[in-house]
Amino acid sequence: MNRKSVAVLDVRSSAVTALIGERGVNNTFVFKGVHTEKYDGFADASFFDLRALQKTVFKELEAVEHSCGDRIRELYIGVPGEFVRVVTTRHLMSFQNKRRVTSYDLTVLFERGMTEPVPGYTQIRRAAVCYVTSDMRRTIDPVGMISDSIEGYLSYFFADDRFLEIFRNMLAEYGIRKIHFLPTSLAEAMYLIPSEERDEYAILLDIDSISMTFSLVCGNGIVYENACSFGGGHVTAQLYTDESQMDGIPFEAAEAMIGKVNLSGREEDDSLIEYVDKSQVYTLPMRFLKEKVKEGLDLICEVISGDLELCDDGSIDYKPILLTGGGITGIRGAREHLSNRLNRVVEIIAPSLPYYNKASQSSLLSLLDMALQTKRENSFFYKLFNGIGG
Repeated sequence: MNRKSVAVLDVRSSAVTALIGERGVNNTFVFKGVHTEKYDGFADASFFDLRALQKTVFKELEAVEHSCGDRIRELYIGVPGEFVRVVTTRHLMSFQNKRRVTSYDLTVLFERGMTEPVPGYTQIRRAAVCYVTSDMRRTIDPVGMISDSIEGYLSYFFADDRFLEIFRNMLAEYGIRKIHFLPTSLAEAMYLIPSEERDEYAILLDIDSISMTFSLVCGNGIVYENACSFGGGHVTAQLYTDESQMDGIPFEAAEAMIGKVNLSGREEDDSLIEYVDKSQVYTLPMRFLKEKVKEGLDLICEVISGDLELCDDGSIDYKPILLTGGGITGIRGAREHLSNRLNRVVEIIAPSLPYYNKASQSSLLSLLDMALQTKRENSFFYKLFNGIGG
């Protein structure tokens, strides 16, 4: 790969995507190779089949290497919310005299702000929610400002050691030893939500197939996060609570029929939805599909309501929920149903790039953006000109 490109692995709850890309003009991307493969997935922070996972990852990497005609020597891996813990702290650092705040000061602030280890987890990222100077100015970038102290509201991201070990061992076998781990939720927050919206709190909800991550975002950090094994696949699974209707209907057929439902539509509820698989035709009543899809979405709303109660001190009462991921955004009327049930505005958020402007592509492009930014920040010249390291 050339020096401008990065390789990214997006690990979702039902699929893995490998991507090689670089920065294009006007903050766009140039893709050298992209490949997605489904696998058994994970739940409760545990992969169902490690052998199948390895086979899938190797297949992905081989496919994108073939596309760009070169070997991957360095890889950025997105860590899903179920394998991440977020810790927020406040730390105040005083100076002997008023002076300009430097990048090195912020490095020291982060080092002093988190001294206690998180058992079973390793820190992979840190980010500032905001900084406050001695004259009470709140800022996201205090470098160059005059102050006799600096206080940081800081986010630290820790990855499950089991996740790290699985991928380090797997990729060592493949021949890749230079690996960076990135928190997927933070990457999405920074890429999808404009900075002006992050000046105050923003609610990001990523719903995948069998996983869901709720993040309360502020500044360049996350102040609350909760992930659980509940997603769009559970909406489909709700159909199977009626065994008489679903007898003999494969899960893939049920998913396809849900894709034809419009919860806000005016279709006749007595009509039938068909799915043809080769010579086999499956049918389900529209009324039944709508009823069960709404039941599944209501279960998701219960989880969201719990998160809203835990992190709400009145400051997010009127904040919309920014919904992304491929779990339910493809169900027509799902957004409106969540909005009605939660009594809160729900907006679907996705990348703005042509051909990739779907919520199901959010994590992949967000990780690519963070990987490119990380590579730039780790470069010698960036550190030299920004005074990092003292």
